[in-house]
Amino acid sequence: MGTQKDNRILKILLGLAVLLLIAVGTYAYKSHHNNEAIKDQLNLEKTEIEKALNNLEADYKIEIEKGTILTEDLETARKRITRLKDSVNLLEPNVAILARLRKELVKIKDERDVLTARVYALEQENQELARVKDSTLQVLNEEIIASTYKSTQIDHLNENMARAAALLPTNFKAKGLIIRNSGKQIENDRARRVDDLQVCFTLPQNTLAATGVQQFYLQVINPDNNVMGLKKKQQFEDQELTYSKVISFNYKGQELDICELVGANEDNIIKGKYRVNLYNNGIRVSSSELSLR
Repeated sequence: MGTQKDNRILKILLGLAVLLLIAVGTYAYKSHHNNEAIKDQLNLEKTEIEKALNNLEADYKIEIEKGTILTEDLETARKRITRLKDSVNLLEPNVAILARLRKELVKIKDERDVLTARVYALEQENQELARVKDSTLQVLNEEIIASTYKSTQIDHLNENMARAAALLPTNFKAKGLIIRNSGKQIENDRARRVDDLQVCFTLPQNTLAATGVQQFYLQVINPDNNVMGLKKKQQFEDQELTYSKVISFNYKGQELDICELVGANEDNIIKGKYRVNLYNNGIRVSSSELSLR
């Protein structure tokens, strides 16, 4: 009777031990499962922090490459993120560490926002300065163009005035003359009968031209290419002129008719074509031809 009672007690104890073992195992399994879930969550949060730091570092690199007066501040902030990122990579995640990292990440983001605002303000200021510079350059260019245009107009006006003031002979022509003992002059185109050559021209009325005694240089070249008359030389800057005669006159702004004998040597009066040129200070102002037969 006593033995049966002991067996029942033993079975009961054994059952309780089995139940306790099952309970302990179940608790241990659940505890391990919960720890793994927490660990996974911590690793996931660590990865998110690393990703956020990588993004911030990339943003800073972009701003640094722009090159502004804030480059040094941006570079300091970027190095700080790099150091923190390297530390995060080496740390085993736990609640306390991740809490500190989250706090540090918030500070870094706030710092990034401040620097970004400064960079934006600086860019706006630079854009305004560039706009003012472009506007100033445009105004300056317009003034330069206007000044150049005015200068060109003045140059053209001066050139036109100079041309307008120039004495330009008209009706310029030469002819052969027979000169009688009485002084009478008879036009003739036979070389053997011609005693001298005469050149005539008209100076028109010109209120812009200089008045007073002036002179032109007459050049007559015979068919043998010889200069007739005085055959003297006159230097005009880089040009030397061999002339036949100096024609002096007193110009008063009114129309003036002038005729002059060349003073040719009769031996130089031959058949053929003559070239006749009139010069004013080395500039040819008229030319003509004469043919004698």
